[in-house]
Amino acid sequence: MRFLGIVAAVFVANLITLVFIAIAFALLISDQGQAFMRHLGYDISPLVSAYHQTQIKEWNDPRVRRMTSIDITPSPQEPEPLQSKPTPKTADNKPDRHAIQTTLNTCRFWNNEYRKDGTDRSKGFRDAACSRYERLSGNDANRVVSLATAPQRQTTTQQSNTRQSKQANNADRLHEAYCKRLQEKIAYYDAKLRSGGDGSYMTYWRGERRKVSNKYSWECLRG
Repeated sequence: MRFLGIVAAVFVANLITLVFIAIAFALLISDQGQAFMRHLGYDISPLVSAYHQTQIKEWNDPRVRRMTSIDITPSPQEPEPLQSKPTPKTADNKPDRHAIQTTLNTCRFWNNEYRKDGTDRSKGFRDAACSRYERLSGNDANRVVSLATAPQRQTTTQQSNTRQSKQANNADRLHEAYCKRLQEKIAYYDAKLRSGGDGSYMTYWRGERRKVSNKYSWECLRG
């Protein structure tokens, strides 16, 4: 009994609370309630308007709510046939001379590059340009361009001989320059001896000239 009394008291209290809330809400949405809220600085007219619209929707005829929308699918239309665009034609159906000349110049340029370096890159560009020239002009590229072949590369023996020849030429030039410097020293000592001077200096110049002269005779004149 005590438990049922507590449950009944809670139920009555909740019921009274709901009644007070309903009364307060009814007073709030009335004109006097809205005027009072505006006096306090709060405008609740949008909320009240939304509440009334919701009530109006709920009071509508239920048969309208049971109606379902009908989706109308338009019948597929046949696509229009595509019209091919007419290809532009030049005067008298003649190819563009400027394009032909440009392609021919490109063919000649890469042909010269291939003659110089012999790389696959130059050959590929040359072949592509010359083929395009033949398509545009209808002429054989061999008639206007002497197609180059890959330059022959030197063998290892030839490269070694060339390197040795260059080294020999460098050695000869260095030897000639060395002998020329010895000749200049000899001429310098001769000038000192001709100018005369103290005996000790003259002896020194003669000794130095003898050394340089012997070195020149041994290293430059013997061959």
